[in-house]
Amino acid sequence: MRMPRFKIRRRLAAPAIGCAMAAMAACASPAIEPKPQCDFNAYKQALQAAPPSAGPVLVTLPVGAVSDMPLNTVNIADVAITNKVMVQTTNAKRLPSGQIQAYARLINCTDYALQIEGRTHFLNEAQVPVEGATAWKRVYLPPRSIGHYDSRSTMTDQVNTYLIEIREGT
Repeated sequence: MRMPRFKIRRRLAAPAIGCAMAAMAACASPAIEPKPQCDFNAYKQALQAAPPSAGPVLVTLPVGAVSDMPLNTVNIADVAITNKVMVQTTNAKRLPSGQIQAYARLINCTDYALQIEGRTHFLNEAQVPVEGATAWKRVYLPPRSIGHYDSRSTMTDQVNTYLIEIREGT
């Protein structure tokens, strides 16, 4: 005896749907935390344990009038972003032209996009500016992402140190 076609299709459809559902369940991955994760308490403890002032610092003439400001680092000049952006690293290199390229790697620790601005001061051995501060440059940081700020000096051999300032963009 021959089975009607619609019954065969129904019998094949049920296992096919079951296999498809099993495959979809197998493909589902566990929830993954958004990266990067920021721990500002650990960041502050690390700065206190090994403050960046181990290198050159801007020192005020009347000692203690203003706290020393570490050079070759980033200064977050805007209180509004101190718990939003973390500086992962900063460095500089001398280019073949003799100019200095300073850069900073910044982490957006929020769940929303940020626009920040940075500028750089290039100083000589006596901590005197050898050129005006660079223009403010915008950096767009998507949520939980890493971004880069960089700038170049216009002067060559006179540049000895730098200071990068960042603030929230407008």
